[in-house]
Amino acid sequence: MLHSLESAGADLLLAFSFDSEKVSPQRLVLITILTTIFVVALCSRLFYSLELQRGLRPALANALQKLPFVSSYVRRLQQKVVTELEGEKGGRNRSKIRATLPQTGLSFDALLAKCERLKQEASSLDTERLSGAIYVSPASEAFKLCTSIYSMFAHTNPLHGDAFPTICAMEADVVSFVACLLGAKNGDDVCGNLTSGGTESILSAIRTSRDYMRATRGINKPEM
Repeated sequence: MLHSLESAGADLLLAFSFDSEKVSPQRLVLITILTTIFVVALCSRLFYSLELQRGLRPALANALQKLPFVSSYVRRLQQKVVTELEGEKGGRNRSKIRATLPQTGLSFDALLAKCERLKQEASSLDTERLSGAIYVSPASEAFKLCTSIYSMFAHTNPLHGDAFPTICAMEADVVSFVACLLGAKNGDDVCGNLTSGGTESILSAIRTSRDYMRATRGINKPEM
């Protein structure tokens, strides 16, 4: 596409090399329009390829990363990290991954036994030193309590409050607790919802802030 735009630009420059008095007004208008389209398309392509919308510093960093010796160095670092992750204890052995469903499924007891083996493998990890992976030690009473409660409500769906009103009540309690910790008082118009994890919570908060600022302050192009 860029090559075709460059060819069109060259043709336009040749057209402008002629004496403007010998060019008809209609052709001059057409050349002006085509030239404008070409320049806008080229600038837009450069703008987004260099990520100039993020600012000058990110654009310069992005341009540097595209240099051959820089990109090769980054690839070597990435490969080093991948190699270390694949060699770590507890890493997945891709040769054990099933690509298709087995013709015959496991029995109830065999499946439980397999899951028990997987549990033992997982418990060998030092989870207390994993940042952002798990927040409760498997040996703690809180872990056992959470496991018991999860098993009680594993087959409920909070999207259907009419069928599972107790789940919605539990969610409302948690939202109220958090609102209180953040300074809300009784009677404040506060709402919220539980998510499946930290990443979804962050994305939900960002989207909520984006929509709120767009509706109340007219911010249509927010920055983070």
